[in-house]
Amino acid sequence: MRNALRFFLKEQPVAFGIFAAALLVMLFFGGKFLLHLGDFHGRVPREQALEAWMRPRYVSMSYHLPPKVLREEILKIGPPPKDREREPITMEEIAAQKGVTLEELTGIVRAGAEAFHEERRK
Repeated sequence: MRNALRFFLKEQPVAFGIFAAALLVMLFFGGKFLLHLGDFHGRVPREQALEAWMRPRYVSMSYHLPPKVLREEILKIGPPPKDREREPITMEEIAAQKGVTLEELTGIVRAGAEAFHEERRK
């Protein structure tokens, strides 16, 4: 092994340098890939505070709730519309319909999610 390294360093220094640089780049990006591999598991942050742009489907994924439970039991907004031309409702619109702030709606969703998960644990 050492003889092979000496040969390449002595006879082919440019090729050995290119190979060594490529090996370092491969190790760098391979290491980054392995460090971020766990990030693929949870794309949606868990139980984050509601923001105006969020849709019920996103919130249901964040709180690990079935979409039907979130829409019909917690938010009490009914099933989604059948027509595809209407954009799904946002949390800001739901809060305005209910006459509450986004912070209060976040509390409602968190309490409902906690009750749902407690019931499933039994």
